[in-house]
Amino acid sequence: MSLVDVGRFDDDRYAVVTMDRPDKLNALNSELLDDLFAALDSLAEDDAISSVVICGNGGNFSAGYDVVSGYTAPTAYQDWRKLQGKIDRWEQIWRYPKPLIAAVEGHCLGGATMLVACCDLVVVAEDANIGWPSIPLGGGLLSPVSLWHIGMRKAKELSYIAGNSMTGTEAVDLGWANTSAPNGEAATGAAQMARRVGKTPLDLLYLKKNALNRVFDRQGFTEALRAGAEWDSISHTAESIDEVKDQMRDLGFKGAIKHFTQD
Repeated sequence: MSLVDVGRFDDDRYAVVTMDRPDKLNALNSELLDDLFAALDSLAEDDAISSVVICGNGGNFSAGYDVVSGYTAPTAYQDWRKLQGKIDRWEQIWRYPKPLIAAVEGHCLGGATMLVACCDLVVVAEDANIGWPSIPLGGGLLSPVSLWHIGMRKAKELSYIAGNSMTGTEAVDLGWANTSAPNGEAATGAAQMARRVGKTPLDLLYLKKNALNRVFDRQGFTEALRAGAEWDSISHTAESIDEVKDQMRDLGFKGAIKHFTQD
């Protein structure tokens, strides 16, 4: 059974791809990611569809990478290779031939922020929680991508303080999202945007997207995206990581989160 649902609105020239793992806050495990990209691939060359909305079921966009089903790489090289595989997928989002519109409700955490950062347009609920990891176990993966939208100062704040976050309203003000919507209406706002995008001829949309993305690529966006695997794999070898893992073992997962996020 697929963990992604696809809805088509051919008259308005858009489709909606919904991540459907609500009991896990749509956490990104291998199966969900495989289903997500299979759905996107099926729509990529469909000339009846001009744009695709990506959203999450159950009132949340995604809790990010599923750490429960993750793994610990035995070597830094193997860790880097694994992370490169994840970044390959985010680069596929960036280079997708049609505009991708993220509709963000509830939690959008960790790795899910990279998915959104690589989309073309973003509609976010005003009270959405766009958050960074609550326990410092890595570095250099999320914030260097987001800083292209929110600026260096905010990116450093989100990176340096464990469990830091921004609301949907703040995300719009900073430029991470295009527009906000009342709670529960982000998907509606994204659909309205998709209908308007669909009025532009598909071939022109493709050219416009490539013209804009190429400017960002020249400025270093894709390089920053890919370098994240290097920084994160290096950070995973730091001595302090063992200390953090000891705290998680001694305090429990919730206790460790409280330790790092409590003033």
